[in-house]
Amino acid sequence: MQIPRSLVSRLAAVALLVSTGAAALGAPAAAAPPEVGAPEDGGPEVGAPEVGVPEASAAGAEPPGAESGEPAPADEQPAAPAPILSLSQALYLAERHNPGLRMAALQVEAARAAMQAAPASAPALAPLAAAYLQSQYGLTIPAEAITPGAVGQQAAYAYEQAAAQYQAARQQVRAGALQAYVEWQKAAATALAQRAALERTETQLANVEAAVEVGMAAPYDLLQVQTALAGQQAALAGAEAMEQGARSALGQVIGIPLAPDVQPEPLTLRAEDVVLPDDLEGLIARAIQRRPDLREAAVELAGRRLQSGMAAGGGAAAQVQAAASNYELTLAQARAQVTQAYLAARGSLEELKAREKAVEMAREALRLAELRYEAGIATWVEVQSASAAALEAEAGRIQAAAGLMLRLLELSHAVGDG
Repeated sequence: MQIPRSLVSRLAAVALLVSTGAAALGAPAAAAPPEVGAPEDGGPEVGAPEVGVPEASAAGAEPPGAESGEPAPADEQPAAPAPILSLSQALYLAERHNPGLRMAALQVEAARAAMQAAPASAPALAPLAAAYLQSQYGLTIPAEAITPGAVGQQAAYAYEQAAAQYQAARQQVRAGALQAYVEWQKAAATALAQRAALERTETQLANVEAAVEVGMAAPYDLLQVQTALAGQQAALAGAEAMEQGARSALGQVIGIPLAPDVQPEPLTLRAEDVVLPDDLEGLIARAIQRRPDLREAAVELAGRRLQSGMAAGGGAAAQVQAAASNYELTLAQARAQVTQAYLAARGSLEELKAREKAVEMAREALRLAELRYEAGIATWVEVQSASAAALEAEAGRIQAAAGLMLRLLELSHAVGDG
């Protein structure tokens, strides 16, 4: 039995990464967080049984006879499909249950309320109060401090800063959930490959046993197959333990323990599915518009400049200069992160292409080795060696696919898309 041609079909997550990220903060309203408790990215409604979480672990097709109330015979009971926790559901649950993100959302709501309550034309400092401070204490208040609308403008800056902080927190939560989900996908794909290898070895064992009985194979070959079968069983146990650990880790990230039968979406990443843009500067320009840390630094600089008009002395100017330096530093860091993530993604893509070719060659070598053994011109050692090489190549392909997936997530995060 050959290793499956592909453990996965097509990539659905890549499109999600570039389309479900946070919206750009072009105006204060665009940066507002979603309604607390509202589903996002296609997540399930609050209170509804969610596929992939314990409430839905028993979900599945109705067995025959369910409508009439008569249980179906045991041998006719259809196997219920394993519940799937989709990537969008995992992201939704991670955002919904993260306490830091909820706190950031409350801060945005408070800043929005303050902005809406701020009078549109009231001066930051009443003219009479300015005159009093001048006469009693000799403090000269700049004219900008008594300009109508200063209070509303400052409140708008505070709101935009809170919204940028919320988007940064949301992006961090999503990045953690995405990474945990991909690690789970990788572990599940590895376990699937080990099961396929075990099934193939079991088939080979039956064939060799039959050949030994009729004198067409040596007992030594049977011993070799039995040894290989024991190794495959041990490897499968280890892979399943890793998959359980990855499932548990994701459950901690999203705040809900996952049932043992829950499965992730298949790791459907192939090199032919990925098209990286060639315009690195275009990605950097997009990051400047979308990254919440840059938005926050820009808002802080604008707020400092506004405050500097309300205060006299060199301290205000120093604060403006510090905010300007912070913005330039944040901008430089953003450019470096986008560049590094882009180059890493290109390198991972080339690695996956090479791994896929290696899998094709290893599978062909295994096919030929099995044919030679059946024809009596090869030993079982050749078959076992080719089988081990094919499994190793498949494991490398899975590792490369998961690595590219993470690099794409990092690039999306660096650009500010999610």
